Amino acid sequence: MRDEDLIPLSALQHLAFCERQCALIHVEREWAENRLTAEGRTLHERVDEGYREYRRGLRQFSGVHVRNLRLGIYGQLDVVEVVKTAEEPDNASFLRLKGQWELHPVEFKRGKPKKHDADRVQVCAQALCLEEMTGSTIQSGSLFYGEIRRREQVDFEPSLRAKTEAMATRLRQIIVEQLLPGPVYKRHCRACSLIEVCQPRSQNGAKAQAYRKELLG
Repeated sequence: MRDEDLIPLSALQHLAFCERQCALIHVEREWAENRLTAEGRTLHERVDEGYREYRRGLRQFSGVHVRNLRLGIYGQLDVVEVVKTAEEPDNASFLRLKGQWELHPVEFKRGKPKKHDADRVQVCAQALCLEEMTGSTIQSGSLFYGEIRRREQVDFEPSLRAKTEAMATRLRQIIVEQLLPGPVYKRHCRACSLIEVCQPRSQNGAKAQAYRKELLG
């Protein structure tokens, strides 16, 4: 797949949260900011600038660009942590490191752990990018939540990997076919910055039914 055909990793998180939100942002090019998105943007300002830290044998790199050509996704990692494991073969030359390193992606989020898998899908997709780029197998990553100031470890089990790959396929379908799923009002709609654009309460009826019919073939 060509670089210009790749889709941003962040779109997978949007898709896992809500297909309509994803399509509004990445197909219709709609965007609106609220307090939650503003806080998230502020949290990412430092990591987006790019920095390196070395402490107690652990190295941290921010703002690292990654991609997975098989899945057609690309993005910039908040942080990738690396620990030296052996001398050969090289697996972190993209970080200008020699030897074998254990790679651990870390994604920063402003809130707290959620019941749905949107954040876990995003960090798993980051790992799939690193795996294709390095030939390594990455066992786990982390989500750092600003509200609780604590990490949550994410194990990249087969079920999460399969879900992430399936979502990457669905994401490409939505963008290539320029689909706009119908609105379905749910509890998490209240936190969405696009609620006024989407109008899920007022449009729940016929459009949502038509979209469900389309999905069922």
